[in-house]
Amino acid sequence: MPAVSVIIPSYNLGQYIRETLQSVKDQTFQDWECIVVENGSSDNSKDIIREFVSMDSRFSLMPLLSNIGVAAARNRALQRCFGKYVLFLDADDLIDPHYMEAAVTALEEDPELNVVYAKADRFGEETSWDLPDFDMNTMLARNCLYISCFFRKQEHDLYYGGGFDTAFVNGFEDWDFWLSFFESLPREPKVLQLPEVYFHYRTRPESRNKGVSDEVLIEIRRMLWEKHKGLYGKYFCNPTETVEYRRLQRKFEKASKSLGWQLRMGVKELLHKK
Repeated sequence: MPAVSVIIPSYNLGQYIRETLQSVKDQTFQDWECIVVENGSSDNSKDIIREFVSMDSRFSLMPLLSNIGVAAARNRALQRCFGKYVLFLDADDLIDPHYMEAAVTALEEDPELNVVYAKADRFGEETSWDLPDFDMNTMLARNCLYISCFFRKQEHDLYYGGGFDTAFVNGFEDWDFWLSFFESLPREPKVLQLPEVYFHYRTRPESRNKGVSDEVLIEIRRMLWEKHKGLYGKYFCNPTETVEYRRLQRKFEKASKSLGWQLRMGVKELLHKK
């Protein structure tokens, strides 16, 4: 039984997945399995995955005939994996060679830890990342955990066992996953952030969460509230930390730097002085 199960859903990301799989292969910690759920891609993804499977038996391919969605794909592999710890990884993101070793060491040293993750950065279309430190108040306002965190498989199965909710078809299924997991625990969740940057999140123009409209985000917020009323009732959710507020804040900051905005403010100031 491997210590870590890495689960990667893949759909038409052939231009990135080689780099992602190589980042798993390059781990200083060697006791792992990596299950790639291939969602019926029409590009060269399967060929690249088979290359890694043929040269390293720790990789395995779970081929699907059609795209069942990222949530359902992760659930398929979660039911099949054998690791003591689980790490979800998207097919275009990267992990530092020391991430697995550092996370497993932390989990082994503290049996009460529920989730371990590292500091992270972004690369690609956008490089800045307004990712706050974890606490439950902030977690209810906006997701402050990315999907590629380590957790105990046995603890998930014992307390939650539900995997990802496939109703979240427009994104943020990872946010719901963490809330469901934490809500099921018999005590307050204990989460550790490693001080090093071990996770690298790729941003692309077509990234799902990036393209979510305000209307869809409102519906996702409603779904989270309806599903986790007990959790929301237990904590105070700071409205200035919500995804919606932060999005409006970024739009305002961007608009205030434009020449048109500065001209309008200049004219307004002149008229006020008169």
